Amino acid sequence: MQFQHRRSAIPFPVAGLIAGSILLAGLQGCGGGDHSRAWSAAFANPPATTPTAAAASVNLSTVSTRALMVSGGDVVVSATAPAGAFDKSTTFQLNGVDVTDRMVFDATARSANGLLTGLVPGVNVLAAVSGGQEVGRLEMKNFPASGPIFSGKRQSPWICETQASGLGAPPTAGPCVAAVQYDWFYRTTGGTFAPLARLAAPYPADLATTVTTEGKTVNYIVRVESGTIDESIYRIAVIDDPADPIRDPWLKGGTKPGDGWNGKLTYPFVGGADPGFRSGSNLVTSALQDLPLSLGFAVAFGTRNAYGNGFDDVTSAETLMMIKERFIEQYGLPKFTIGSGGSGGSVQQHHIVQNYPGLLDALTPSYSLPDIGSIIQSAIDCSPLNNYFDHLAADPAVWTSLRRSTVDGGAVADAGPSIGKTVCQNNYLGYIPALYSPNPVTFSPVVPLALRYDPVTNVTGARGGLWDGNVNSLGMDPKTGFARSFYDNAGVQYGLQALNAGKITPEEFVDINEKVGGIDIDGNLTTGRVRGDAIGVARAYASGRLVTNFDNMVLPIIDIRAYTDNLGDIHTRDRTLSFLQRLQNARGTTANQVNWTARGTNAPDLDRMALLALNDWLVAVQADASQVPLAAKVMRNKPASLKDACWVDGKKIEEPISWDPATACNQAIPIHQNPRSVAGAPPAADVLMCKLKPIDFTAYAVTFSAAQKGRLGAAFPQGVCDWSVRGEVQPALSGTWLDYGGSGPFGPASIYQ
Repeated sequence: MQFQHRRSAIPFPVAGLIAGSILLAGLQGCGGGDHSRAWSAAFANPPATTPTAAAASVNLSTVSTRALMVSGGDVVVSATAPAGAFDKSTTFQLNGVDVTDRMVFDATARSANGLLTGLVPGVNVLAAVSGGQEVGRLEMKNFPASGPIFSGKRQSPWICETQASGLGAPPTAGPCVAAVQYDWFYRTTGGTFAPLARLAAPYPADLATTVTTEGKTVNYIVRVESGTIDESIYRIAVIDDPADPIRDPWLKGGTKPGDGWNGKLTYPFVGGADPGFRSGSNLVTSALQDLPLSLGFAVAFGTRNAYGNGFDDVTSAETLMMIKERFIEQYGLPKFTIGSGGSGGSVQQHHIVQNYPGLLDALTPSYSLPDIGSIIQSAIDCSPLNNYFDHLAADPAVWTSLRRSTVDGGAVADAGPSIGKTVCQNNYLGYIPALYSPNPVTFSPVVPLALRYDPVTNVTGARGGLWDGNVNSLGMDPKTGFARSFYDNAGVQYGLQALNAGKITPEEFVDINEKVGGIDIDGNLTTGRVRGDAIGVARAYASGRLVTNFDNMVLPIIDIRAYTDNLGDIHTRDRTLSFLQRLQNARGTTANQVNWTARGTNAPDLDRMALLALNDWLVAVQADASQVPLAAKVMRNKPASLKDACWVDGKKIEEPISWDPATACNQAIPIHQNPRSVAGAPPAADVLMCKLKPIDFTAYAVTFSAAQKGRLGAAFPQGVCDWSVRGEVQPALSGTWLDYGGSGPFGPASIYQ
């Protein structure tokens, strides 16, 4: 892969590389057994306290979630006796109550697992006792199943959409909750899903069978579990036997999953860019995802895993954690979890691996964007640029779409509804106002107009922009009472590359940059440039609103994309290259990510190819019993057939992905730019607030008149962007598993810092 020379390494004060055991090598999906320790080692907190006796011999850990982040009053735990088998007198006590009967010992009597119920709110203590002595101790903290755990204060108002999701009327007060329900469906031989009316043989004559990744042929009957977790509508789907369904898999007399589940979990994330203030809604049929289910994978997700429901990847991570906890408790421990999803779904995957490592084991981002932080800068730029081209230019008629593209970087669409326009020109398909406006038209109608922000009539109403959806991490500006913004364009020289390439004149360059203006906190155009809120920018980096730390980005990744640059679409191919540039800068390699792009007719089924490839890749990593770091296991177990490629009208071109415009793929599916990259920003697109430097007129490939120099100086009184150095404010990620509701640097007490 050809990327620019990496910058000098910057230390990041974060947790170490994920242990190789995070992939849960050799785990069986039925629960129990020694293998559960692999999950515990990588995912659970160590015991908060340990026995005072020097002879402590039993290690206790949580399996279904982190010890200090248990939810819903139940948790799967594991006990191991490293020195040998458990003493026959060993008992287990939860808050002083004997729960030994909940523990199932393996054949060697050296480990035991069990689902504990009845945890009280707050701190709970599990103790192992032998001969009257405490020989193991684990403190756990239990939260309500409605959350929050680490995401911080909920938005208000909060509209509960259980009714629209088929789960009954919402509560009249309190959190958004609903009873768990189960629905059964079957796949017909005609290729559709239908309700299964009878839960016993004989089954419908048109019932199809399917073959799982493990080679098992099973009736294609799906059970869908639905309910609320973290005030999100969740769904869990798995192939099951209605005559003997999965139940209590951690108990001695429970029913473990049959051949229909291959022991693996897929977790789809949904895109979008819309305000929250609502649980979101979906239908039970949204869980009937044929591709993973037909191969034996289970499917799980929640409405708060949709980026179009509040722009909040922190709550998405929390919802993922809590739904996985529910899944493990009710179905068993998955061998691994594969994330998927496009656009905002890709953003969530990237953020979660950086900020909450251990929840996902492989990624399938599609129409990918590196994160939200870097996208919003160039997206917002489009509004003042469009305003300039349409209204402020000396002669708007000269700014044809082709000429605008030299400044905003996008291709001129040659097909689709945006034909003849650049991506900026069509307002990123209308998403730009949804990102920065506090009251965008994309507000869900379930949020009453009377409750929404209005600068005149309701200044304390619900604000729906990106900043507001991330107020817990960005903090509030005490001067406005609104969430801090991290938008900055003070030194950005729009059209710099076009100027130096002779595509626009010096006068046009000066005119653009002295008139373009910016965007204020309410989404209004401004006549002057915007210098960023330094605290907001710092918090954006430190809290992980940009993906800048790649310590944990060592998992298998297959990035898939249908080429849409020529459609005026927001999902431009340069975004994948920017992510890879950061990965290269941080780790010196991009070998753990495979990149596939298709354009035109006869395109292959990239989703199916990626899921099967990741399955093979992860299985190989699991089988690697060596003690090398996970990163090394991922690299050396990557299937040899997995290589970067593009498909053009069905023809495959296999070559490393690259910025080089001369490659065969880039000739057929060109890489375009965005306003920031045309202004000289680095390929990694990771600078929110550039460091400013005095204008150096010798650095341009053109000559300015004295008058033009004066006008440029007035347009940039503090200087222009120096893209060769780190940003003015660009701290490292402050850590992983940040808690926005606790007492740390991002807790409520620091909301104004």
